[in-house]
Amino acid sequence: MRQQLINKTEPQENSENSTFARSSFAKSTITEEATSLQSLLFDSKISKHDWTEGLKHHSKTLTNYLLNNQIKEFNTYLQSQFGGHTEEISKQGLAGLDYRPILQDLLQTAILIEHSTIPPYLTALYSIKDGTNVLASQIIRSVAVEEMLHMIMVCNVMNAVNIQPSVNQPQNYPTYPMKLPMNVDFYVGLETFSPNSISTFIAIESPTNPTVKAPKYIPQIETSTSFSRGVAQENNFWTLENMKNFMMKNVHTIGEYYDVLFFYIVVFQIIAYYEKNGKLPQNFEELNKGGIFTGNPAKQIRPEQYYGSGGKLHPVDALEGVILVFQEIKGQGEGADDSIFDVDASQFEEGAELAHYFRFKEVFHEHFYVGGDYRPFTDEKGMMPVATPPVGKPLPVDWSAAYPMKPNPKISDYKANPALVEQGKAFNATYKKLLDAIQAAVEGNAEELPKSIMYMYALKEQAIGLMSQPLDSQYNAGPTFEYPSN
Repeated sequence: MRQQLINKTEPQENSENSTFARSSFAKSTITEEATSLQSLLFDSKISKHDWTEGLKHHSKTLTNYLLNNQIKEFNTYLQSQFGGHTEEISKQGLAGLDYRPILQDLLQTAILIEHSTIPPYLTALYSIKDGTNVLASQIIRSVAVEEMLHMIMVCNVMNAVNIQPSVNQPQNYPTYPMKLPMNVDFYVGLETFSPNSISTFIAIESPTNPTVKAPKYIPQIETSTSFSRGVAQENNFWTLENMKNFMMKNVHTIGEYYDVLFFYIVVFQIIAYYEKNGKLPQNFEELNKGGIFTGNPAKQIRPEQYYGSGGKLHPVDALEGVILVFQEIKGQGEGADDSIFDVDASQFEEGAELAHYFRFKEVFHEHFYVGGDYRPFTDEKGMMPVATPPVGKPLPVDWSAAYPMKPNPKISDYKANPALVEQGKAFNATYKKLLDAIQAAVEGNAEELPKSIMYMYALKEQAIGLMSQPLDSQYNAGPTFEYPSN
C-alpha cells in the first residue's frame, strides 16, 4: 500500500521525507566561530544570536559525547572549554539562577509528550476487532506500554532533582487533536486503526538522523516477527521563556527534545558544581553526582517494580542515571547507534527489538524489515534513508477490520444518548485510576504501580463497548480520554 499523507492544516511535504530537511540545529557541527561553553553560560554581553548559535553548537556536541558513552572525549571537550582561568567569571548569566522551576516546566513537558502518545496508541489498538490483525496489535500494544515506561522514567529524573512529578491532574491531560510541543507540522489525535493513524504514529516517532544502518541481507534467512560577536550589552538569555522558545523553533523530533533537555540538565549541574566549589568541573566524575541531584531515593521506580515492557527501567540518583534514561527513551523511539533496533543488535541479538518508528513502518507497509534486501537503498557506508520501506516477509494487515470510530470524540458528542455518556465517563474514570496509580508510585508508593498495567488492559472492554455503538450514519462512538468532570 502506498504511503498516504497524514492530516495537516495545509499542504506539507511527506512526514518521512521531511527528515532530510531538518534544521541547522540537527546538522550543526563544531566551528571555530562558536562561543565557548564558559562564555555561553556566564557572559552577559553576548548577543541573542550568539547565545542561540552557541546553544545549538554546544548542546549538540555535549549530548553526542555523553549520550553515546564517549566519556574520554567529553572530558577533553570540557577541559578545552573550562581549562582556562575562571576567577573573572561573571556573577550574572546562569550563576544564582533557580533551576527548579525551569526543569519542572521542561520535564513536565517531556511527561506530556510521552503521555500524548498513549491515548492515540491505545485507541488504535482497541479499535482493532478481536481475532484480526494479531501482529499489528502486538506491535501497537508493545509501543503503548513502552511509552508508559518512558513517562515513568521521566518521573524518576524529576524525583532525582527533587521536583515532584505530576501525571494525573487536568493540566497533565493532552487535548486532542493537538500538536506536540515542538516545531512539528502535524496533529496527533484519537483515531481508529487505519493507514492515516499509523502514518501519524510514524511521524511522532520520527528519528533525528536522516539515515540509518541498513539491516544485513542474508539470502533465504528465516524472517522473524520479532558564532559572530554582537554589540556588547548586558543580557541574560537563560530564562525559561528563552529556553522553551529555542526548543519550539529548533526542535523537530522527540529525540531532539530529549537532547536539548539533557543539555539543560547538564548545564544546571555545571552551575551547581561551580557554586559549591568555586571552580568549573574538568571531567565527568566531578560532574556526575551531587549538585542538583538531591531527591529522595525512595521515590525512584526500580526495574523489579515494573514488568510491563521489554524495555529497561532505570532509577536515577546522578547524571549517569539521566544518561541511561534518555538513551533508553531515544533508543526505543528512533533506534540506537544509528540502527533500526532499540539496542545494539550486535551485542543483544536475541533481545533486540525494532525502535518504535520502524515497528510502525512495518505495519504501514505491511512487511517486516528483517530478511529484506536493502542493498539497492544503501550507500557505500551501508547507510540507507530512514524513509526506506521494509521489504522483508509480508505482515498481513486488514485495514477494514477496525471499528469506524469518530475521530477525536468528546463526551459532549454523546449528549443525545445518556447511556453513551455514562459509558464514556466510566472509561475516563478507569483511565484516571491508571494515572492515579502511576502518581502514587512516583510519590513513593511503588506497590501501586502494577495497577496501572491492570487498568490499561481493563480499558479495552470499555473502549470496545463504546466503539461498537453507532453514533451517526458514518461513525461509531469511542473513548475520549478526557479528565473526569465529576
